[in-house]
Amino acid sequence: MKVYFSYQSLKDKYFLELEVSSSITVSELMEFIEVKTIVTNIDHDLVLGVNGELLDGDFKPLPHKYRLKEGERVEIYRPLQQNPKERRLKKV
Repeated sequence: MKVYFSYQSLKDKYFLELEVSSSITVSELMEFIEVKTIVTNIDHDLVLGVNGELLDGDFKPLPHKYRLKEGERVEIYRPLQQNPKERRLKKV
């Protein structure tokens, strides 16, 4: 099955299409060599999500328990440079 991996740093953008087995977890996907080469260059904590939803163990399972489905996109989120609420207040 096909799944996608996405990460956008301040300088670079990565979007990979990967062919994986049907029972793979997000943690197992992070061990793929293509993904590992990107992850080794990241200098902040890894915060993972699938299709825009955070894998935090509250609403979605943690990465080692979340089994991917066909066409899902795994994302690494980076810390915000600016609080969106503060930015909106500055615009007004």
